[in-house]
Amino acid sequence: MLRFPSVLVILTVPMLLALGSDDVHKELKTLEGKWRAVGLEAGGKPLPKASVPDFLFIVGADGQSTGQMGKVEYQSKVTNDVKKDPKTIDNAHETGAHQGKKQFGIYKMKGNQWIVCMTAPGAKESDRPTSFDTKDTNHVVFIFERVNDDKH
Repeated sequence: MLRFPSVLVILTVPMLLALGSDDVHKELKTLEGKWRAVGLEAGGKPLPKASVPDFLFIVGADGQSTGQMGKVEYQSKVTNDVKKDPKTIDNAHETGAHQGKKQFGIYKMKGNQWIVCMTAPGAKESDRPTSFDTKDTNHVVFIFERVNDDKH
């Protein structure tokens, strides 16, 4: 009699796990594309628009990403958890000055903007922000807007 419930658990657990990965895959599809930084906040204060660096972040459907600032470029792997509130994001640097280091953050979508609050590279996961407030922290808020590459 105990066999049936055990078999049922064994069969349904992979399906439940797959549902979670579908949510992550859908969210990565939402984030897929080119994003340009249009705003930054640190120390509780927004940077003046003229001081925002020309930073482009390109997200692939599989989470493989490229960061570009001027002639400097790095590769990273982005993972996220859509079940957390706020949603979490991890950025693992695979090349560049911060190779082997991770950043931990939270994010939200607001209209055509992707708002991300991140730790510095090399921080501990326990340093992950819990809000988008940067006052009295080392966190940085990036405000990205999607780059439209349509050439119509």
